[in-house]
Amino acid sequence: MPMHTQIPVPEAWLNLAALLPSPLPIARFSDGQTVSFDGLAKIYSEECARIELLDGPYGADAWIPIPEEVAREYAKYRPTPVHRARGLEKAIGYAGAIYCKREDVSPTGSHKPNTAIPQAYYARKQGLAELITDTGAGQWGCALGWSCHNLGVRCTVFMTRNSYSAKPYRRYLMQLAGATAIASPSPFTKCGRALFEQDPGHPGSLGIGMSEAMEMVAARPDARLALGCMSYYAALHQTVIGIELAGQLQEHRVEPDLVIGCVGGGTNFTGFISPFAAARFGHGPWRGRIPRMLAVESDRIPVLTQGEYRYEFADAFGLTPQVKMYTLGREFLPEKMHAGGLRYHGKSPLLSYLFHHGVVEAAAVSSQEAFNAGRAFFESEGILAAPESCHAIAQVIREARHFQQAGEAATIAFCLSGTGYLDLQGYADTFQLEGVEDAMSVEAGRS
Repeated sequence: MPMHTQIPVPEAWLNLAALLPSPLPIARFSDGQTVSFDGLAKIYSEECARIELLDGPYGADAWIPIPEEVAREYAKYRPTPVHRARGLEKAIGYAGAIYCKREDVSPTGSHKPNTAIPQAYYARKQGLAELITDTGAGQWGCALGWSCHNLGVRCTVFMTRNSYSAKPYRRYLMQLAGATAIASPSPFTKCGRALFEQDPGHPGSLGIGMSEAMEMVAARPDARLALGCMSYYAALHQTVIGIELAGQLQEHRVEPDLVIGCVGGGTNFTGFISPFAAARFGHGPWRGRIPRMLAVESDRIPVLTQGEYRYEFADAFGLTPQVKMYTLGREFLPEKMHAGGLRYHGKSPLLSYLFHHGVVEAAAVSSQEAFNAGRAFFESEGILAAPESCHAIAQVIREARHFQQAGEAATIAFCLSGTGYLDLQGYADTFQLEGVEDAMSVEAGRS
């Protein structure tokens, strides 16, 4: 059931980088030299470059005002509701409370418009004509395509070939918004063509898609790269999730003991936990006890649980600057999986910093366990979660059982980062769902 609240749409983003006890490492070139504004502004829009370099207020101010036009776009769907998952609590016999922040109710079905809207706004304000990006499961591509359409900017999306084939409806949604969707690796860029010619069925990866986007940006002076997960600017924009959550929970006098989110690059999670992380450093809007913060990744891409904390390229071909992050190495090629948004070799610098300094914990979940949890959530709550979000739900169930065994009735909150209604093929493949062909099949199903 939804938690009814009267909180407004946030007026400012929470700037965690300015609140950290030590500086957030800045992007650098492979020779160790810090990236300059002029260099980064050839890759990102000028405002995104300033955010990434923590320039001016981004390196000093706790709060960054949200531009009026961005706030108007946010108001189309924000604030998003907080839902008490009483059905799931009953289904697993849990005496505590489980809450979820429903980012799946956004215009394109995920948390991604929270950063796609301001990125499209910055591009148009600067006079740019196009934003180019990569996408895994397609949530980011859909959000950027829709946002660019609303704000008058062209959009080109390199979608990992695995998802391009397995999730055509996300591709259709991008195209419906006027975006150009390209299967990656593609024959349209030098780096993509090298892989495509070796294997036309290459599944692709987020790192490969980013390399293709970078190559195209370099060839188009009026275009820039837009990132939905690996940048600090995306993490900054996602703090609207946590700011709202803090207000909603405090209005109902709810203090979570544990907060959980899935992580691909990590921005939905860092946005979700932002008020609690800020409180850990003595700042921000949260006034209650500080909960444990748990990031959940796929066990097929165990970046936090098995990776190294070091500087690495964000893309597969080394075209981007290097960022300090937990990584499995840019050469890492994840196997095919339905949770395409988690198929990335690294974690964002901010999430990596928080994990390295012990603010955040990490766990890894298998695809089967994630889908089992997603099915249980659908059966008990009537809400179908994206495969990525199912990893968070699986960990919620794990933790609830740990609390039960310890005789505790703790309060858990998690981020439902995306809808699963365009991921039904993944559910069908996992549970081998088949149509009823004849009366014998009906009788067999009854027995």
